Amino acid sequence: MKRQCLCKWSMSSNNREDAITELLKEFSFQKTTESLLLTALETRELAEPTVVHKSIAMPHCRSILVDDFMIIIGKSEKGIPWPEEKVTVIILFITPVKPSGPSEHMELIKHLAKALRSGGAEKILSAGSSSEAASILKFSYEENQTDE
Repeated sequence: MKRQCLCKWSMSSNNREDAITELLKEFSFQKTTESLLLTALETRELAEPTVVHKSIAMPHCRSILVDDFMIIIGKSEKGIPWPEEKVTVIILFITPVKPSGPSEHMELIKHLAKALRSGGAEKILSAGSSSEAASILKFSYEENQTDE
């Protein structure tokens, strides 16, 4: 099953919390939902930063606030401290809490790990466009108004 993702290809954030907020805004959540998801994602990052490869972070959480997978790929040319090392690509995802949720969450993590192995990480870091990055991760790309 091919998952859809959004992309934000010209991020302007200068720190991790702002970067997560910037990406969450692309989903058009209500303010309260966005705030609760930010707290969940930040709590997860504070416990253990999700830098999965040099320059790539993968913040994620499970939440009762979403009904389906929410995935967005962000890119920052200047890099964002995460917390000490800078990342330029962020793959943020939120999975729904439901009976099959834990296994689906782990399947997505395994899918991303496989896509980033064997040169995939280097390819996504040098991707020239949102659609190319989505393709490398084997996601279908859903255009949004603010993608640049």
